[in-house]
Amino acid sequence: MEASQKRGNPWLSLTAVTLAFSFTFLSRYIWSPLMADVSSEFGINATQAGLYMSAFFAGYLVTQIPGGIMADKYQPKYILMICTALGGIMTAMMSMIQSYEMGLAIRVITGVSSGCVMAQCSKVVATTFEPKKRASAMGVVLASPPFGITLAQSLGAPLNQAIGWRNTFLAVAVVAVVIVAMIAMWVPATAKKAAPTGEAAKAAAQTAAAAPAKQAGLLEGLIGFFTNKQQLLLGASGFMFMFISVGFATWTNRYAQSLGFTPVQGGMIITCYSIAGIAASCISGSLADKLHLSHRNFLILSLSLMGAMTLVFSFQSSYAGLLVVGIIYGAASYLPSTHYTTSAMILAGERFTATAASSQNLLFQLASFIMPVVVGRAIDATGNYSLVWYIFCGCAVISVIFCFFVKNDK
Repeated sequence: MEASQKRGNPWLSLTAVTLAFSFTFLSRYIWSPLMADVSSEFGINATQAGLYMSAFFAGYLVTQIPGGIMADKYQPKYILMICTALGGIMTAMMSMIQSYEMGLAIRVITGVSSGCVMAQCSKVVATTFEPKKRASAMGVVLASPPFGITLAQSLGAPLNQAIGWRNTFLAVAVVAVVIVAMIAMWVPATAKKAAPTGEAAKAAAQTAAAAPAKQAGLLEGLIGFFTNKQQLLLGASGFMFMFISVGFATWTNRYAQSLGFTPVQGGMIITCYSIAGIAASCISGSLADKLHLSHRNFLILSLSLMGAMTLVFSFQSSYAGLLVVGIIYGAASYLPSTHYTTSAMILAGERFTATAASSQNLLFQLASFIMPVVVGRAIDATGNYSLVWYIFCGCAVISVIFCFFVKNDK
């Protein structure tokens, strides 16, 4: 049965899951360009407006591991359709909010629907692509964050100006309908292996009886991840990596303004950074193949480049310099993700690829909670951004050190 499993067109499947993952970032960050108008209508202060992002993120983190477990045990295609549809419905409901509290509850549910998506995408890649091609496919999937953010930033303001913030939420919700249809048509259902019969069944039963007892049930893959030294080393390295990448995207606009540039100019630096990241993520897997580098060695190389570009960026004072270095920085910053996720999937084995990917992502995303406090305190204590860049560079060094202790996979 497994030999004849119909996989469909893997590239159409990859397109569908990449768009589904991109939609989670579009629905998350569309709030940013609409924030001012919604705040004005409901009398929301800056802290309350920021909680709309935190509410989404809380729901997103809570469902990371459950999403991975479900992807490994059930049909990722149908879970992905349900999650994308729910995200679209919740985004549409944002157009109908009548109070701050109502919007906050909707954002939490939107985050819950989004938190399961990455695990389903990674499982679809694992079941539709051969092992040698998975790194390249995951590179495309992991271009979703900068792609979704770029869409939100570039479309949000013009749509808000043309049709208002309520209709902008509705327009974004329509995108989810299209993506659900793509998933239904292009993503194959995972075929289940036929049960053995006759002598094969007897042999399987004898093997099972002779095998040592293993942790069974929903937590097997999760326990396997958190008791694997290699997974934890990758997770610690990725935590530091995420601290830098999220920190750069969060604080660069304000840093540019502190140098005398406008918010529009600061936003352009981030946009170019994101576009370079999309391109780099898509080619990350094939680039490592062409260089004949293992996942670990490619991580060491790209993280070292990331640390070096952190220092180079901190020395720039002209807008042209910030823009050019920002593009190179963006490319370097999105090279590692593919190899972190692919390594986690390899270490977990075929049964628990999604659980490993989602557990690793949970460790990475914890940096997003810690980073604002650490960087904010550094800025308040010094009154400038000099210490921030040294913190980011130090994180890159620590990240590389953790990678050196990871087994050098071939």
